[in-house]
Amino acid sequence: MSRRTLVVGTRGSALALWQARLVRARLPGPSEEAVIRTSGDLFADRPLADSRNVGFFTKEIEERLLDLRIDAAVHSLKDLPTALAPGLAIAAHLPREAPGDVLLVRPDLVDEARPIPLADGARVGASSLRRQALLAMHAPWAAARPVRGNVPTRVAKAVAGACDALILARAGLSRLGLDVAPLLAFDLNPTRWVGAPGQGVIVVEARADDAEAIARIALLDDPEARAAAGAEREQLATFGGGCHAPLGAYARRLDGGGAELYVACPGAAGFGIARFAAAGLDAVRTAAKDWHAAGRPPRGSDEEEPWLCRPAQPWC
Repeated sequence: MSRRTLVVGTRGSALALWQARLVRARLPGPSEEAVIRTSGDLFADRPLADSRNVGFFTKEIEERLLDLRIDAAVHSLKDLPTALAPGLAIAAHLPREAPGDVLLVRPDLVDEARPIPLADGARVGASSLRRQALLAMHAPWAAARPVRGNVPTRVAKAVAGACDALILARAGLSRLGLDVAPLLAFDLNPTRWVGAPGQGVIVVEARADDAEAIARIALLDDPEARAAAGAEREQLATFGGGCHAPLGAYARRLDGGGAELYVACPGAAGFGIARFAAAGLDAVRTAAKDWHAAGRPPRGSDEEEPWLCRPAQPWC
């Protein structure tokens, strides 16, 4: 039986196109691509903290799904609101790429004597409220500066001197195989510099009543990525935050058994990181829910991995 051609919607940035083409390469049956401009593309100079509308990078794509103009939408999960538009569903979570952030620094602004190797007063491109809060927590001697644009644009701005350093998701740099020279790259420990919920996960969204599209897309689903991302995104829902809230979450299974969840969030004593450990991802999700329900503030990690920042492993 012949299959219809699925129209796959995506933003037009280099990273978004890379992700959509990965999905199409793995998707069974014929497909074609539709590039859609979102509010995040149209208002590229607006700081993320000033964009109050949830779905800054996804709303227009979801509208085309609902209008039957496309059949599937590819997103970075960290950009997708926790509450999907009625009638839509996430049909697949692809296997997760690296969940952490990378710090890129101009060589003359590196201070290796510090846990975050930034010189006094270094201007750090960090548009998200989460990154700004973590920078204030771990490197109060540096200064966050808003910087917008797609990944290559932001790197070019740092190279040109618009900022002294830049924080980006490692997954995006890896997928693009981007050469960041002459900037020096440092990996940030995702248990201490906690990424955005769902960071590193590509998802495919479809209409909930489109049985054929759902069935074909579901073949790409990775249960491990789905479970970890579900635990992380539940924290956004718990705190009532959108995809740009000052909140980080990172869930993972442990090699020796069990699972843990790190949550970076505001509390009575300021921004802090809480760690929850349990027998599995479902259990750790419940532990975090019970903690929040009791109205307790973030607590320190029971077990901190010793490193915070180290020279980055190659990604290209």
